[in-house]
Amino acid sequence: MAWILLKHEVRALLADRLVWVVGLTLAVVLGYGVWVGAQAVERYGATLALAQETDAAQMADLREAMAAVASGEGNPSPFQDPRRPFVTGRTRGAMHATLPVASFQTSAVGQLDLVSPAVLVSLDGAEVGGGREEIENPVHLLAGPLDLAFVITFLLPLLTLAMSFDLLSREKDMGTLGLLLSQPIQPRRLVWMKALARWMILVGLTVGAGGLWLMALGGGLDLGGFALWSGIVALYVAFWIGLATVVNVYGGNSPRHAMLLAFSWLVLAVAVPSSSQVVASILHPVPPRAEWVALEREELSQVQEEAAEVLATYYQEHPEMAPEGSIDVVDFQTRSFALQEEARRRMDPVRERHREQRSAQQALIHQLRWASPVTLTWDLFIDLAGTGDARLTHFESEVRAYHAAWHGFFAPRVYADRRLSEDDLASIPVWVFEEEERSALMARLAPGFLGLLGLVGALMLAAWHMLRLRGGVRWAAERSAG
Repeated sequence: MAWILLKHEVRALLADRLVWVVGLTLAVVLGYGVWVGAQAVERYGATLALAQETDAAQMADLREAMAAVASGEGNPSPFQDPRRPFVTGRTRGAMHATLPVASFQTSAVGQLDLVSPAVLVSLDGAEVGGGREEIENPVHLLAGPLDLAFVITFLLPLLTLAMSFDLLSREKDMGTLGLLLSQPIQPRRLVWMKALARWMILVGLTVGAGGLWLMALGGGLDLGGFALWSGIVALYVAFWIGLATVVNVYGGNSPRHAMLLAFSWLVLAVAVPSSSQVVASILHPVPPRAEWVALEREELSQVQEEAAEVLATYYQEHPEMAPEGSIDVVDFQTRSFALQEEARRRMDPVRERHREQRSAQQALIHQLRWASPVTLTWDLFIDLAGTGDARLTHFESEVRAYHAAWHGFFAPRVYADRRLSEDDLASIPVWVFEEEERSALMARLAPGFLGLLGLVGALMLAAWHMLRLRGGVRWAAERSAG
């Protein structure tokens, strides 16, 4: 009987023009979402290629200039001399730390439109993110790219509710509910088959069309990532159909159901995520960048007034780095570097507080994601795509480590006023990004999967409980009314 009910419901849905309109709309917006993601990946890859080409050309030019100076053919100025570690470490030899394209990045732009994929690392520093002072949430992305993750997270629920808001009330409004219940059909089985039919059509269409678009426009398909993505889609659709089922079982007519479900979407997709961002910003405010820049300029101005004392203090603490002769005759580059280092040292606590506040915002929003399946699903999508906070935070830590190695190579040579040779170029630190293990990604995704599964289970249990309590009275009344 269950199979007959399911087969009949699928046929009835496919005979409805609304279903075809929903299906066509979904297929089109899925394609557009994948195209947006593919365009973003293309721009991202072009930036990476340009950075790598620039690094290769710069290193070749550096080697050529070094060889020319060594052979006596070149006589560059002190500010262009490749043998000077300050010049090479700060400008002529500066290299990029790059974040490679993730295997499933086409599915979600995420926060990568706020962060450069190539960070210039030099003695001046290495900063990832620029103006990323606030944590992005789905509400902010309403003005952002309409990528595949956006389509699934925000638009798919609306299309799902359009197909499910009258899951039972339509039968009542048309007067066919009583006829259905006059057959040897259990009300609970009727409800489950109606919900299952809609879930099968929507998931099948979303996963099928999404996979085809990813293969056609995304340059291939990561099967492992696509399987995880399909699982998230299946659970997410099940949640919204489960919510529509609970509303229908509770009772009322179709317009009432539509209004209630639309309000639920508004709360879960807009109000809750926006409130989470506001709460995180209030509890863990991040100082604006203008204040940071002003403070940095003030520190640098103060350090410049203490130039001689700063340099003398360093050489007292590191006598092995002191060049031959008087400290007073140390050249301009060494003095500039010493001032820069002292200003950075004084600004380190400010940067650390900034980083701690941003991390605290991330942690709080990560905890508040459980308040809405929309934010929970969004977090799963961008984490799976490699465009979320986890991978970016890992990238930032790798860049800081690389900058520390860069600084450790050049700084002692600057203070010692030691010239570089061609052999030293081979010892300059090289950027290598280590991707996290797949097991680490799975460990992060697992709580979100279980959370969505728990929400779906809770809705199913609520619907089953209401059907059990009210089946004898309400269903009999509806049948007699029909």
